[in-house]
Parts: sequence; C-alpha cells; structure tokens
Amino acid sequence: MLNNEIIRPSNSQWSSPLHLAAKKDGSYRPCGDYRQLNAQTIPDRYPIPRLEDFHQILKETKIFSKIDLFKAYFQIPIAEEHKCKTAIITPFGLYEFNVMSFGLKNAPATFQRFIHEVLRGLDFVFPYLDDILIASKSNQEHEIHLNLVLERLNAFGLINISKSVFAVEEIEFLGYLITPQGSRPLPGKVQAIMNYKIPENIQDLRTFLGILNFYRHYLKDVAKNQALLHEYLKGSKKKDKRKIQWTDEAEKQFEKCKNDLANATLLSFPNSELPLSLFTDASDTAIGAVLRQYENSTWKPIAFYSKKLNDAQQNYSTYDRELLGIYLSVKQFKHYLEGRTFTIYTDHKPLIFAFHQKLDKAAPRQARQLNYISQFSTDIKYIKGENNIVADTLSRVIEVSSIDYDQIADAQTQDEELKSLQTITSLNLKEYPLPSGKYLWCDTSTIKIRPYIPEAFRKQIFHHIHGLSHPGIKSTIKLMNSKFIWPSIKKDVQL
Repeated sequence: MLNNEIIRPSNSQWSSPLHLAAKKDGSYRPCGDYRQLNAQTIPDRYPIPRLEDFHQILKETKIFSKIDLFKAYFQIPIAEEHKCKTAIITPFGLYEFNVMSFGLKNAPATFQRFIHEVLRGLDFVFPYLDDILIASKSNQEHEIHLNLVLERLNAFGLINISKSVFAVEEIEFLGYLITPQGSRPLPGKVQAIMNYKIPENIQDLRTFLGILNFYRHYLKDVAKNQALLHEYLKGSKKKDKRKIQWTDEAEKQFEKCKNDLANATLLSFPNSELPLSLFTDASDTAIGAVLRQYENSTWKPIAFYSKKLNDAQQNYSTYDRELLGIYLSVKQFKHYLEGRTFTIYTDHKPLIFAFHQKLDKAAPRQARQLNYISQFSTDIKYIKGENNIVADTLSRVIEVSSIDYDQIADAQTQDEELKSLQTITSLNLKEYPLPSGKYLWCDTSTIKIRPYIPEAFRKQIFHHIHGLSHPGIKSTIKLMNSKFIWPSIKKDVQL
C-alpha cells in the first residue's frame, strides 16, 4: 500500500486503531477502526440503491453480465486537508490514507455517487457500489451494451476482469439468482438455511431470522408464519444468551419457515406495460399481500409483503384490519404502483363500498387510510377467501380462450352503441389493458367484470357459450349476462 501510494507516513494529531477485515479469499484488508471519527462526521445522505431494485431493468432480458470493480474505493482521492483524519496506528508507526479507505462513514455514499456519474444515462445497467449488473434482450444487444460500459470504466481503470462474469443466461448478483424467467434466492444460501440447526438461545434465533428475512419478499405470509418465533424475542437484550424452551408447535413453525424458503416462488421482473393487481388479506395477527402482473397468459408474482400486527392493531375490527392491510401494502409497493392502473382484491366484501360512502362517516384513522389509498386506486374488488390467489380482471375476461379480445377491442373504438352505453349511470364502464397493449371496455358494476361485445362478435360469443353444455334459454341468458354486456343481449339470445 505504501509502494502504491495508497498510504503515507503521518504525523497527524488524529489516530484510529488498525483493523484487519477478512476477505473471501482468505487474505486481509487493512483499514482503520473509525468508530470515533465516524461519530464526529457529518453524514452524506446520497442514497444507496435498494438491493431488490435491480429487478427494474430486467424485463424481457435474457443475457447478463456482472462486472467487479478493481479496488473500487481506492479510486477516490481524499482532500489534502482531510488526509490526517484517516491516520491509523500500526506496529511501524502512524500512517494516513491518500485515497478513500474502507470503514469511513461516508465512503459508500461517496462511491455510489461516483459510479452513478460514470454510468449515467445507461438504463440497462444497475450499479450497487462496486458491483455492476448489465442486462440485455439478445446477444447482439449485449455486445453493444458491454462495449459502452467497458469504455466508460476503462477510462477510470476500474475493471477487475478476474472477478467479472460476461454474457451468461443465469447469474448470481447480490445474493440472488437471476434468470430470464425471474429471480429466486441463491441455492447455496437456501441450503445453508435448510441445514441451520434449531437455535439454542435468543441470539442464535435472532441471527436465523435475520438471515431468513433477507429473502422476505419471496415468501408468502412470512409475518404470520414467524409470529410464534418472534414471541421468544420479546423483552430480549442485545447478544441475549438465554436458552429457549422450544415447544412442539414452535419447532414446527421453525421447520416450516425453512421449508417455505426452499419452496420460494420465482419472482417475475416488473413490466410497466403489463396489467397489475394487488391482493391483500388480514388475519387476527398479521397482514399479507402479493403484487402480480399478467404475462404470458397467466398472473405471475412480482413481490410478497407481510407484517405482524402490534397489540393495538390486533384489537381492530375485521374491517379495520383489512383496510390497514390494503393501506400498508400500497405504501410498501408505492414505487411499483405510482402512475399505474391496477385493481385491489380483498376477501372482505364491505371494503368494496369504502369509496362509495362519504368520508365524514368514517373514523379519522379510516379516513386517512382511504385518502392515501385513493391517491393510487379506488378500484377495490371482492374475492372469496378460499380462492387464495389473485383472480384479476383479465383472468376472468380471457377465460373464453377462443375469443380474440384484441379484435373486439379494435371494433369497440368504432362502436356507436358503446358510446351511448357510456352515458348510462347504472353501468360502470372502464378500460382495461390487454396483454397486447390494447384496451378493452368492460362493465364493473357487478362482481364479475363484463366486456362489451360489438354486434359483429355477438353470434360467435353466443355459439361458444351455448355450445359448452347446450343450456336452456333462461340459463343461457343468465350465463351471457354474467359474462358480457350489450343492449339487446336478452332479445338476441331468445332469437
């Protein structure tokens, strides 16, 4: 380090103990124990990206590369007047850093700002400190992307080829396995958790829960499933070595938490062009939610959310707990939902009328939560509790697979009857996006979403529904009315 001018001898009035941080390859990284210096440092508030935010650049991508930067922090010089503050005590005297050292309070924020400047404008890149992910839709596109990134990095001498991975279809990044189909926890990490022995004391249990919850957004109802384990942590202290008296039920929940991770759902990459739905649920002790998008003719999860209710919230009425579940879920997924059209599904039927009442009838807490939710969506629909899946609008609309809804959407744009129906107050006509990007006009005044059918398609719809089981006139009219709308539907079926 001295020969490379990373450090220099110092006569500083400052000093910090030498700290040797172990690296993965078995070597050590010498730096300072800067806890006292950091306590006096004004914090740099430049944001570090959320780990899971790399999903945002991955929609429809198939080829990936990961670039590791060479001695990343050492690329940032320290101002001459501040070098003295980095002085460290060694057996050979006092030394101070010429470049940014590990352990300094503002080192991560400073480097993140620097790497963002280096890669600014490249929307196919996700830099997290010294790890850079590049994602492309094809080999040809990936070659172009790599050249652009490498040219910029080479100008700063940042690349560490020995630890970089180029042009692969599966890649490990920040503790996740990324594939063209989605992301999942790393198999090696999952196996380590599966082999985790039952904790003997409070500290070991807290460690286990911390490791498990790194993958929390892959797990459904995680707060509910971990509730019994968290009971052991109540009133505990830091590094608490008290023994845990495990009950049979608690041991079962411990094993269930491990098995849930082993069976973790593959999460799709967010795509702002696809239909979106949010399913929420609340139990007596926890709330849960899943955010899904419609792709390749099926609903696929983007993320899960779960939270244990505190003692006061557990005393809420069913209505208030379900409303709280929607409110907290919308807050959690705010970065996905802003500016998007989406439907909220709940198994508590009274909530679907929440936005049809005057707010002055609601309690102050309810009014605040409804006001926040309404900034994102007022489209709340009911789903039966036993159907513990998100059955959103198009999953019902497209259940008649032989019908071309893209053609129907095209015909709707020129349909005069549809324009007259839009003035009828008993109907609630809304546009819903199709996977193709087109929009289909549907009536949402009933529990089931009913698309409007232009005249040219009515006979085809009738033959398809009637041909399923050849029901009588009354049954056919009932079936048609439950699935579709047009002005003369009853008369046309009778003819």
